[in-house]
Amino acid sequence: MNLSIVKIVLIAVSCSLLSACETAPTASNTGTYGETALTVRARSHTDLGAAYFQQGKLEIALDEFNRAVEIDPNFGQAYNGLGLVYAALSEDAKADANFKKAIQVQPGSSESHNNYGSFLCSHKRYDESITQFLEAVKNPLYGTPNLAYANAGICSARKNDTKNAEIYLKKALEIDPLTHSAATQLAQIQFNRGDAKAAQKTLQNTLIAGPSPEALWLGIKIERVLGGKDNIASYALQLRQQYPNSEQTRLLLSGQK
Repeated sequence: MNLSIVKIVLIAVSCSLLSACETAPTASNTGTYGETALTVRARSHTDLGAAYFQQGKLEIALDEFNRAVEIDPNFGQAYNGLGLVYAALSEDAKADANFKKAIQVQPGSSESHNNYGSFLCSHKRYDESITQFLEAVKNPLYGTPNLAYANAGICSARKNDTKNAEIYLKKALEIDPLTHSAATQLAQIQFNRGDAKAAQKTLQNTLIAGPSPEALWLGIKIERVLGGKDNIASYALQLRQQYPNSEQTRLLLSGQK
């Protein structure tokens, strides 16, 4: 089963959208935490670019991120944003260059390392991607290390390195038991090696808390092995109702085992 790599699409910014709309300080002033006026302006444009990116307005997001790097060529978060936009536009060379630039000018940015790792994994550059995810978790101030560990686990599984995949996925779940991507991938590994009971236990929280179609389909396959007819019926109903157009629903309706 192919799982989508987890992505952090909201670039880390300290300004809110509201503050981004305020007038930037003059060049003689400094911003929050001693930032220069140029950095404050670059951060504001980056903040706007992140919001437009989330809304799928890629052209406007691109303009905002480009404006940010014009103002402050050393503002790493803006390059991170450019990497995300170019990746979404399938302009891979530009995406790669901007992610590298983000890390060059701000080596401690966990968000940039995680985003670059996601990009690399999506292009089957697995070893490079895992290196980036593990760089992301080195920062003790990183707010979501569980997601980087989950990504490292998913990419390890994609390169058929189940030993390390389990290590990373279990680490993600130790940090946050509701890291659903990690639980789904770990349960898949356990199910593939014939341990349906362990897979059922691993997946149980995810199946309660708004499961994805991948998790529901895996839950159905696990319960078929364990003979849980009531659970099969429940997961199948959720799958048909919540994800009627998914590949997993098509497999269910076609009688796929």
